[in-house]
Amino acid sequence: MKRFRRHGQESQRDRLKQELFHFTKTVEHGFPHQPSALGYSASLQLMAIGTRSGAIKLYGAPGVEFMGLHDENAAVTQVFFMPHQVELVTLLDDNSLHMWTLRGHKGLSELLEIGRFMLTGPPGAPPSVTRVTAVLAHSSGELLLLGTEGGHVFIVEVPGFRELEERNISLDQVTSSVPDDYIGRRNLEHVEALQENPINSNQVAIGYGRGLIVIWDLEQRHAIRHIPATQQLESMWWTEDGSSLLSSHSDGSYCCWPLRGEDENDAEEKSDTPYGHFPCKAITNIVQLPTAGGPPFLLFSGGMPRASYGDRHCITVIHSKTQVAFDFTSRIIDFFVIRDGPQHTGEPSALVVLVEEELVVIDLQTEGWPVIQTPYLVSLHSSAITCSHHVSAIPLKLWERIIAAGELQNTHYSKKPWPITGGQNLAPDPPQRDLLLTGHEDGTVRFWDASGICLYPLYKLSTAAVFHADADPNDNMSQSAEGEWPPFRKVGCFDPYSDDPRLGIQKIHLCKYSGYLTVAGTAGQILMLELNDEAAEQTVEAKVVDLLQGQEGFRWKGHTQLDVRVESVLFPAGFQPFTVVQCHPPAVVTALTLHSEWKLVAFGTSHGFGVYDYLQKNNDIFGGSQSSFCYLVLALLRLLWEDFPLSDPLTHRNLNTKSPPQGLVLEEI
Repeated sequence: MKRFRRHGQESQRDRLKQELFHFTKTVEHGFPHQPSALGYSASLQLMAIGTRSGAIKLYGAPGVEFMGLHDENAAVTQVFFMPHQVELVTLLDDNSLHMWTLRGHKGLSELLEIGRFMLTGPPGAPPSVTRVTAVLAHSSGELLLLGTEGGHVFIVEVPGFRELEERNISLDQVTSSVPDDYIGRRNLEHVEALQENPINSNQVAIGYGRGLIVIWDLEQRHAIRHIPATQQLESMWWTEDGSSLLSSHSDGSYCCWPLRGEDENDAEEKSDTPYGHFPCKAITNIVQLPTAGGPPFLLFSGGMPRASYGDRHCITVIHSKTQVAFDFTSRIIDFFVIRDGPQHTGEPSALVVLVEEELVVIDLQTEGWPVIQTPYLVSLHSSAITCSHHVSAIPLKLWERIIAAGELQNTHYSKKPWPITGGQNLAPDPPQRDLLLTGHEDGTVRFWDASGICLYPLYKLSTAAVFHADADPNDNMSQSAEGEWPPFRKVGCFDPYSDDPRLGIQKIHLCKYSGYLTVAGTAGQILMLELNDEAAEQTVEAKVVDLLQGQEGFRWKGHTQLDVRVESVLFPAGFQPFTVVQCHPPAVVTALTLHSEWKLVAFGTSHGFGVYDYLQKNNDIFGGSQSSFCYLVLALLRLLWEDFPLSDPLTHRNLNTKSPPQGLVLEEI
């Protein structure tokens, strides 16, 4: 009975919490969880991302973000913007269609759902008849073409979602125009892809799973021709001049079908397997875009040799004699290409790729096709986050020095501005400069600008170079070997695997006035770092602190400590380590604080607590076997340090008015 009464009391307490405390979500940072669909509007310059949880998120210029959530608990499978309008359509895996719009309200825009629709077949028809597998937003902005699992194409008028039954394209109509020898040989299967003729909006290509492509006239309501491909169809692309149709297939090949004449026999199959001759994986998406007076850009995802590189996630870009297979570290969701010009029909300028764990944008106009740094949607968890530290009201001088150090690290990025520029950020400038420091499993500390809406990366600190770890910090996996085939180039920053878990950062403390930083790790290591504007080659002094003080009978059964490099190491500009304190036993550091005025760092593990003077290179040790004791002592030290004056090293101004104690030494703490 006591157990039940206690449960009731807790429920009442939870209700009281909701009355006393109110939490309102204002903005989300980081990459969306489990993305499942990607869309882009060239006219609005907006990008849409759908997730498996039913969320829809729109991104434009930095700071322009919209978010919506479907009532249905279903994954978003496809996202389409209506051409030259402010509406977009989402398809969920429960087969429902939803229309969203951007509507002005009190001088601001908001994302609203204005309609939903679900195909209904004739009575007694199987669900496959109306199961949507492909969607085409017609260039008129008034029609949606819905290809289904049963092979039918339904035409729906938008925004009212009214089905135009008299214009629907049934499977029987299609098969009646196809030669009997082809129909007798195979079933057409589902509608895999739909493409509109870019120079004649009345013509639509219908691609079926078995390979057949039918070009249908929407006005005359009959088939113009058929293209009897022999391989399983994956995607299609109609070239901009309307002269040919590209199809990609499950065997890693693609075909170019010329459409010069009215005779269907003019279309001859010309198959090309970029990474043959061995069996290859499917080319799931293919795009070809023209250039002014030069060869076109050809881009496709997949197509890797199945046995050797079947686990790679690649998008290949071919232009003239240059071919690169961009290798991503997570599964590719979708991609699109941004083009120059007032009508966005000019030269291809940027390739935007959504993968499962990050967004990657590649500059297609700069030599070498470098990556453009993203101002939002940055993958916070590129390596697993193990701790965080927030510092507000950063002094301007320290802020500028951190940014300068970060710019020296970003020389490999493209200099082009962010290509997605839709909308206008109306948020006022942040009143102060805030930093968020995240510690990661691979031994890195990343500095983020947390002042405004976008969480922007400023600087990355790596501690692996200090130690002889299992991971070699000099490894460079981003460049492919000369003459390698396929021509891989690794892109993206997502790398969840840590070669040495002892490098993991557990605690961080930054003094914003002096520029001193201390970080503590999984193997009992505490690093003292100082901000330096120039690169320096130096040795790092190591100090071992025995928290057990020679206690007999103790035997450490955990991981070994990290060995500090005795030779000098070249550290780039930024935070450079000058002292490493190694706790013995090398247990996880559970508490850490820094007092840069006194040149003291205090730390604790589950085996005890210590204070280290990094100016005089000596330490004092407090016994203890519980980490809670360490937290208590650290809390007392924080209170003690706050009661004594701390001057700002940049202005030499006292930060409080209390007088210092006379004759204070370390032993009196």
